[in-house]
Amino acid sequence: MNLTVMRHSVDYLYKTCVAGSAHPEQIPYYPQKGAVMPPEAAPEMPRLYAPETVGISSRTMDALLHTLEGQPGTHLHHLLVERGGRLIVAASAPGYSPRIPTLTHSMAKTITSFAVGLLIGDGKLHLTDRLVDIFRDELPTSGSPRMKRMTLRHLLTMSAGVTDINEAASVTIADWKRAFLSSRPAFEPGTDFFYNSMNSYMLAAAVEKIGGRHLEDILAERVFTPLGITQYLIERAPDGVAKGGWGMYFAPVDLMKFGRMIADGGVWRGKQILPADYVAEATTAQMHVRDVFGAYDYGYHLWVAKDGSACLFNGMMGQNMWCGKNGVVALYTSGNSEFFCDAATLAEITAAVGADFPTRSLLPSPSAVRALRRTEQNFFCARSGVTPRGRHEDLFSPGKAEEIPDAVRTAAGVFRVERNNMSFMPFVWRMIQNSHTPGIVSVGFAAEGEEMTLTVTEGETVYRLPCGYGTYRYATVMYKEEPYFVGTLCTLVPDEDGETVLRFSLVFPELPNSRRIKIHCVGNGQAVVSLSEAPGISLIGVMLTAFVNNAGGRPNIYAPLRRHIGDRVVRDRVLHCMEPVLYATSGEEEKAAGKRGNGTGRPPRLAGGILRERLGKLTTRAMRRRRDRDKE
Repeated sequence: MNLTVMRHSVDYLYKTCVAGSAHPEQIPYYPQKGAVMPPEAAPEMPRLYAPETVGISSRTMDALLHTLEGQPGTHLHHLLVERGGRLIVAASAPGYSPRIPTLTHSMAKTITSFAVGLLIGDGKLHLTDRLVDIFRDELPTSGSPRMKRMTLRHLLTMSAGVTDINEAASVTIADWKRAFLSSRPAFEPGTDFFYNSMNSYMLAAAVEKIGGRHLEDILAERVFTPLGITQYLIERAPDGVAKGGWGMYFAPVDLMKFGRMIADGGVWRGKQILPADYVAEATTAQMHVRDVFGAYDYGYHLWVAKDGSACLFNGMMGQNMWCGKNGVVALYTSGNSEFFCDAATLAEITAAVGADFPTRSLLPSPSAVRALRRTEQNFFCARSGVTPRGRHEDLFSPGKAEEIPDAVRTAAGVFRVERNNMSFMPFVWRMIQNSHTPGIVSVGFAAEGEEMTLTVTEGETVYRLPCGYGTYRYATVMYKEEPYFVGTLCTLVPDEDGETVLRFSLVFPELPNSRRIKIHCVGNGQAVVSLSEAPGISLIGVMLTAFVNNAGGRPNIYAPLRRHIGDRVVRDRVLHCMEPVLYATSGEEEKAAGKRGNGTGRPPRLAGGILRERLGKLTTRAMRRRRDRDKE
């Protein structure tokens, strides 16, 4: 790995996960996200057809939904299935709407390749164009011989060989282009496969350099507008160039349009949008990929099934769109600990939608269609703690909340927590976005009449979130100068000891990530506050492997931490960052502790035998979960 990136990354990880610093940034934070989409601007929901009209059984789709609900650890947000332009399945978990733009992660790579294909079709770019020719005026004084032979085709097929400037560089250095062009490829371009999002950034930079406009402007004019897509966000790197490999927001119902266009050879409603030759090559395997990535090879920023039956848009945390040769397009978004195509969720979906379905319609089965629609409406309700009658398919028309139990009302209060680097925003998302805060100071909740409010204080900033019991309540909050849509749900749940605790579920319909806050009230103004998120601790292990290791044989950024601190210490600190168990006390108890003369004005670290026992149990369970994950 590039020594500068490695040094900065070690510092970043150490401050974040070991030292517990709330400000580990190596480069400035760049707010980019605009206003939350108003309800009237949301894309319309397409008409829903019976699966039998396109040759697929409703019972098959119903069984698929039940299978997905039964998978442990699955945090599915949406499943949309269509064939021949007819939507047949539209299931969303409580708190989510397919009409709201969501972060697509590496699905953005495929969308970036659309712009490459357009300029190739125009004759402005060629697959054989060398980077040193495109960026002639921006090259460093000395360059690697391998870099001089690198072409756009190598970037598109993930065979460029650059391993020392990868995703870790995006939060540690500001000049991505110079760092990439100064790198020394670990292997001859075109001879091996190495997945690197910086390849996609360089493609975006090439498009903007040769096209003379921002990537967003090119795509908006020639792809988004013809497809009727008006709501989206494309994030930019510190130099103003589109990130290319990630950072794009699209509504799931709009993403389906991309899938249909690709399945039809670049055609949308009879009009050729993307060059047919380019789409044909993009959806054909160009690079063999090791089986560890799943049953897929790689085309032009598209994953291609090894048997040629489909191509795939893929993004981390379980963002996938499967485009089959049988005419089926299936999209699912989620918050899973998934990176590539070797995912159990993807395997279940493709097994159900990848059959050789007849082209004729089937005999309709009204009872089977009704059963499918009921399953869609109740999708993940039981797991989320949302009652079916409180479930709603559209965030803009929230369901009716249940009556607030007395146990919730009596436990209401404000609890200060010990020092931490947590936020109501999920930890993994903050690391990826380089967006950090001073840490949570207090957590409180109140129930007045039929209304509940969750309050989270971070430093000097107070976030007040309306909260529902039995259904989500929504608000728009400003986090680091960016607006985010947040849904909050309160439930009473038993813990491992059978004791009832308060659980606040926070969903961010625009993000794959979600947050849970549990408050264990133990009396006398004392409580234990525990935080978790999805995807959780298991994703960190995958990220450390996928993001920081390299194929060039040079040291990775994790090695210095292991060597100087110890692997166990690092892993335990990561666990504490992801799933902290924090001592908490109410304001009144804090004042009393100060009067008792502990000299700090703060309550004792572990005040009371009950609280000590509670903390011990929760911490032990957290460590046990870590050991179980290590065994897996």
